[in-house]
Parts: sequence; C-alpha cells; structure tokens
Amino acid sequence: MRRALATILVLALAGCATTGTTTDKTKIAEGYYERGLSHLQTKDYEKALVEFQRSINTDSKNKKPYYAMGMVYDLMGKYDEAEKYYKECINIDAEFSDAHNALGTIYMKQKKWKEALKSFQRALSNKMYATPHITYVNMGDVYMTLEDYPKAVEAYREAKRYASQDYIISRLGMALMKSGSTKEAIAEFQDGVVLTPKNPDMRLDLARALLKDGNKRSALAEFRKVVELAPQSDNARIARDYIKTLDPDAAKKRKAP
Repeated sequence: MRRALATILVLALAGCATTGTTTDKTKIAEGYYERGLSHLQTKDYEKALVEFQRSINTDSKNKKPYYAMGMVYDLMGKYDEAEKYYKECINIDAEFSDAHNALGTIYMKQKKWKEALKSFQRALSNKMYATPHITYVNMGDVYMTLEDYPKAVEAYREAKRYASQDYIISRLGMALMKSGSTKEAIAEFQDGVVLTPKNPDMRLDLARALLKDGNKRSALAEFRKVVELAPQSDNARIARDYIKTLDPDAAKKRKAP
C-alpha cells in the first residue's frame, strides 16, 4: 500500500507541470485532487474521497483521481469499490501498470488467485513499467499461498533481478527452502546478511537453513548473532530455544554461579 501512495504522489508532482494552454477545468480538477492527497496523508479518508470525486466530476479523463479513489477504498476494506475505480483508471490508460498491480492485490485479498495473476501479468507486459519487482513479489506471494514453490522461486528471482532488496531475498530464500533447495536458500540468505548484516530476521532464516543442511556449528553462530542483535525480540527467544537444544552444555555454564 505504501507503494500505491508513492505512485499517486509521483503522479501529483507530474501534474503540477502545467502549461499556458491548460484549461481552467483541468486546473480546478488538479486542485481538488491535491486537496484529496492532503486528506489522504492525514488518513481522513472520507474527505479525501469527496475531493477525489470532485476532481473526477470536473475532469473525467484524468486517471489520477480514479487511482487514488481505488486506493482509499482499498484502505477502507471496500474491495468492490476499489476494483471499480482501478478498472476505471485502466479504461483511461490501459498501460498503467501500477493500476493493474493494485487491482491484482485487491484480487489477492479476496483470494481470487487466477484474477490476481492475470492482473500482475498484465502489469508486467508494459516494458516501460518502472517497478516490476513489486509485481513479481506479489506473484511470488500468490504462488507461495498456492504452494507452487517452483513458480514462487521463479517470480522472486525476477524480483531480485530488478531490485536486490532484503525482503525480496528473504522471500526467495524461503521459497527455495520450501522447494527443497536448501543450499541455494543458504546462498540467498547469506547474500541477505551481506546486504543487511544487522537484520535479525535474515540471520534467523540463515541459521535455520544451515541447521537443515546439517551445519550445526554455523547455525549456532547465527542463532547467537540473532540474540546479540535483538536480545529482547521474539526472534531472540526462538534463537535461545535452538541454542539450548543444540548446545545444552553451554546453556548450563551460563546459568552456573
């Protein structure tokens, strides 16, 4: 959802570059739209909807308020309304990949997996799409839910190819684990640790993968690193349980007076 908000803010900035030939109607519609954005940023959804609707009523050919309306209804959990406005946005600009992606996430929330994948594929068909990694992650999440792990791996690999970010690497590693490719998963988690060495989630994932692969010593080192990085976290509690099981003698020594 943060991605969707970022998209409409970018669109707003683009809309500010008006020319002398811009009609008064377009300027008025843009003003309503920007007031809607200000209400959206303060989470006053009802007022945001009013302003976006005024923008649509003033200039029905502008895709931006339709997209924004869809996002607001999505935030409110009104998925039928969100779907309606995303589709209106796509009717204006069939190549607007962000709207196709947003529509796909609406279908995901309703467990309409086939429709979601179709929307994601449509988003990716636009070669000018600026952030395809977002959509590939969404596709991977659908395939993980459907337990089609090879396809999930494929989608997350594509996402990583466009943007090597920690959350993508984590998903890819987990999909590889589920598909039985433990050593490949370890390699991905190690990449993630290099990228974000102070990320306890990544360290915990790596530790579990190493343990599954039979590398007890390296797994213990990672579990201890989790405790060191985030001693009060749930991850640390989980890591301590593993440490007690894997190295009970060390645990007894720490308790000794």
